[in-house]
Amino acid sequence: MSAENFDEEGLLKDIQVSELALKITKLSFKWNNYSDPIKEAHVLMSNVRKLSLEISEYEHRMGSKLNEYQRNIIYDSMEDLGKLIPSLKNKIKHYESLENIAD
Repeated sequence: MSAENFDEEGLLKDIQVSELALKITKLSFKWNNYSDPIKEAHVLMSNVRKLSLEISEYEHRMGSKLNEYQRNIIYDSMEDLGKLIPSLKNKIKHYESLENIAD
């Protein structure tokens, strides 16, 4: 794996995915500590969609210049990010059911 096979933009995309995953994990973990967790979840989901589009455009633009290793790293990061979304769904259901009980 020589350095010329990797580009900084691909590394940046991987870092962005990791940062977003961390934010989602923190929101899930400390849901009740956020003043408006639903709004925060909307912002994060918007960021997920935006980043997914950016990665798709990046992959299309790079084409065959994007080596398989780097492509797999980014893909695996996106897969891991996707695994965090169900935890937000569970928080929302829990949050909504508590609101219904309070009413």
